[in-house]
Amino acid sequence: MASVHPLADLAAELVRRYALMAADMVVEVGSGDGQFLRTVRALGPRAVGVEPDVKTANRAWVAGTDTVAAFFGPGVADYIRSRYGPARVVMTRSVRAVGDDLSAFLTAAAHCLAPGGVIAVHAGGINALVELRPDPSRIQPRAA
Repeated sequence: MASVHPLADLAAELVRRYALMAADMVVEVGSGDGQFLRTVRALGPRAVGVEPDVKTANRAWVAGTDTVAAFFGPGVADYIRSRYGPARVVMTRSVRAVGDDLSAFLTAAAHCLAPGGVIAVHAGGINALVELRPDPSRIQPRAA
């Protein structure tokens, strides 16, 4: 039987799969009103959203979810890492939320990750979670 609360199920799966603890952070790109991240945070981990729509990001912030109102890219990834620390999981629940250049999203996300962190793309239409684990030794530092 399908769950009545798919966001709660996905949040629980994320926390279980990656053994996320209170000190760990989840970054969601295309976080909307922050509902999913509030569900994640209720299970323990810290959470930060990235939402390009300023009004939607403001609603998330007012509802209690730290949200950066911006398009996700290297500068935003650097900001998140310096402000909140490295992320154990950088995820999106919509490939549309990351724009036309998936490789740019993956590159920026890799710079935001903690060692051993993962990039997760949840494809809701096929109910799949795709996981990428970048090799930190292959990530080139950004020029200052």
